[in-house]
This record gives sequence, C-alpha cells and structure tokens, in this order.
Amino acid sequence: MGASTQPAPLNAQQLHDVAGLDQVRRPTRGPLPTWTRTFQMTLGVLRGTLERNKDNVWRARLLTDKAATPIPLRVKLSKIYIPRRKDVLPEGMSERDAEGVVKGEWVDWDRVPNEKVASERVILYVHGGAYFICSRKTHRGITYRLAKYAKARLLAIDYRLAPEATFPVPLNDIISCYLFLIDPPPHTGAPKYRPEQVTFMGDSAGGALALSSLLWLRDHGKQYPMPGCAALISPWMDLTHSMPSWRLNNQYDYLPDGSNDPKYINKERSHYYVPHNSFLDHPLVSPLFAKEDPQRPLPPLLIQIGDAEKLRDECIAFTEHKFPNSPIRLELYEDQVHVFHMFATFNSISTCALKRMGQFTLDMVAHYTNNANDHDAPPPPVDHAVLRIANSKNHPATPIIDPLRIIDDAKNVLMARNQWIGRKSTGKPAMSRSESVFVVDPDYVNYDLEVAKELDNLAIAGGQVKP
Repeated sequence: MGASTQPAPLNAQQLHDVAGLDQVRRPTRGPLPTWTRTFQMTLGVLRGTLERNKDNVWRARLLTDKAATPIPLRVKLSKIYIPRRKDVLPEGMSERDAEGVVKGEWVDWDRVPNEKVASERVILYVHGGAYFICSRKTHRGITYRLAKYAKARLLAIDYRLAPEATFPVPLNDIISCYLFLIDPPPHTGAPKYRPEQVTFMGDSAGGALALSSLLWLRDHGKQYPMPGCAALISPWMDLTHSMPSWRLNNQYDYLPDGSNDPKYINKERSHYYVPHNSFLDHPLVSPLFAKEDPQRPLPPLLIQIGDAEKLRDECIAFTEHKFPNSPIRLELYEDQVHVFHMFATFNSISTCALKRMGQFTLDMVAHYTNNANDHDAPPPPVDHAVLRIANSKNHPATPIIDPLRIIDDAKNVLMARNQWIGRKSTGKPAMSRSESVFVVDPDYVNYDLEVAKELDNLAIAGGQVKP
C-alpha cells in the first residue's frame, strides 16, 4: 500500500500478533466462531433475499419500498420537507436538478420541549441500500437507537435514488439538508444549529454519501463550514471493488457481488449510481480515491466496520494509506458483517457499536461546547487509531499496530488460492460482476425446512415476484 517494497509474508501467529486478525486460520466459509445460530440464520435469509432479487430493480424495491422497521412507542417521528438548494450544485448538475424538496423525518427518543429551538446535538443520517433501494423507514432500528445513545435529535432523509438519479444528484440532497440545519430559510421557523453541533452519520452507500459530502464541503471551504464530526457505518469507499476483502470475505458477508438488471447495466455501466464506468474512481463516488489536504482537514471521523465484511479493506486503506494524518478512529468488530448494527435486537456487539457512536457524538459536541469561546482551544480529542472490538463479554477494544498488514495478508491468502489477478501491489480480486462464490444453500444456515418453505412463498429465500 504505497511502499516501495512489499512486506514479507507472515505466518499465522505473527499475523494474529500484528493485526489482531488471523485470516489464515479463519474458516474458509461461515459460520464464524462467535456467530450465534440466530445470527447465522438471519445472514442466510438476508443473503438469499438479496441474491434472488439483485438483478431486477423493480423487484428489489418491491421488498423495501413499503418496509418500515418497528420502533418503541416512546419514539416520536415527525415528517419534514426540506427545500433543495440551487446554489449547491456539484459539478455536472444544473439548477433544474435541484428543484423540489427532500423528504425526511425527525427521530426523537427524548421529548423535545420546543421544536423551534435548537437542541444541543443533531444528527444528519443518510441511509444505505446500494444507492437504489431502502429509505429512512427501513433504517429506523438504527436511527432511533442513535438518537437515544447520542441524546440527540436525528434527521433521517430520503435522498434521490439511482438509477433514476445518478451521481452527483444525491449529493445536492444531503448538502441541502445540512445547510437547512445551519442556515434554515427564515419562513420555515426551523431552529438554527451551529455547524459544530451537527454530526454526519450514514451506513453503506449512505456512509459514502455522507463522506463525499464532507469532501465536497472541504473543497468549498471558503463558502461552507464543516460539521463538527461524522460517524460512519461500513461506508462504501470503492465502487471499483479493487480491495482483496471484496473476494476474501464473500463467504461470510451477505452482500451480493453486483446488481445486473439488463435494463440499466451493460459493458459501459456496471453500477446504477454512475452514468458510465469512467465515474467509478471519481473521489466523490469512491472516496478511497480522494486525497488528504493538510490545509483543509476533515472533521473528526469514527468509522465502524466488521472484520468479516467485504468492504473492510477499503476502509482500512482510506484510513491508513490515504488519510494517515487525519483525526480518524477506525473500529473493526470481530466476525461482524456489513452494517451489523441492524442486528442490535439480538446481537450484543451491534448494541455496543451503536453506543460507541452515540458516545463519540456526545464527546465531540461537549468538546466544542466547552471551548466555544476559546480560540486557542486544542483540537477535539480524536487520535488517529485503528481498534479491534472483540465479540466477547464487555467487548474489549485492542489497538491494531499495523492495520495495512490485514490487507497484505488478505492478498497473500487470495494469491495462494489463485484468486488474485496480476501483481500483488497492482492486481485485483479474481471475480467478475456476474460471478458469485457464494451459493445460497438452506443447509448452510441450518434453518428449518418449514421456515425455508414459508420464506420461499414470500419470495425471500428463493421465490420470485412476477412484475
């Protein structure tokens, strides 16, 4: 990763000592040692759902458009419509693309005495869904918990989805919502927040959109202030799929290798979010290709990923190779998959991660509040660090001394299996978009045949819905 010479391969014990993650001795397929039966079954059902519906946008949306996560009765939801800003136009957009409003909802765990007065903290949350499915409603299981643990108001938004809205259109929605928080139109009566009171959050594609919005704000720093901090869940940093974990962790994670609806996908366009493959390595599409700017640093970032997820290595590379001097805390959660936070109902490490995100927001905003009148105040207390959180009692955190070794080790494993194309430093995983090394197998997840049959009838584990 950027060095002139590649480090020598390590044996299994050395890898464990250096990186806190033994990929050589890890099972070649799930279940992983710390998975419960419930967790294992849930992953199988989720993987089956995505695999069976990934090649038809209409059918995939049929499963998510009407879905809404149940929430406790005490949670208050309030609809809001936010006008798009025509003065915020990422390159490639016109004023016509910025017409209309963004639908959203306030998510409140605690009672809000006066909604026209700014609370102490506010979260802007951008949902995931591979840029083309899901909504603020599907992610309420995450958003209400974050509002609870951060003791904050949370604004969850529905940005425009691909393939109808491609890059950079969704960025306008997110930046418009952020500016609505810090500079609301007077006629709305909305509260005005200071930038340092705002935390950007998002998961998967939403995490990437939140990060890309930060990068856009950074590059337009004379016009727009940065938010106080950001906390991202499994952000999708690399749409080129160049990192080894995209292949190596395919046997554990539930993410499909790609979506191939022939109505939209062809040789020149391999993803719904971009109009053409030439955009895949654009730094606002794939933040892994962004560059650090010492003169205009990013705000403090918390990034949480599973160490068994396909997007693991791109987040490590972003943190350690592309932004090594930025205030980023990267947390790898043992044996966890993509956006494992959604399993908080039955997975204690998911709750742990959400609580850590909440505490991060509390700490950052408290720092800004305590030093509001001190122009010589020290920066927020975020040291650049990579931690591994154990999936065991109390979930202890251990520093990872050399995180880039994890990527090197993953490449070594793939090379030994003849699953890496080209040189170690410049190659890529040996997988085409139409190939999947994971076969949906009911025996793999060991759920009862009766349950499998019922799920099949619901078009979740094998059946299909006719258009």
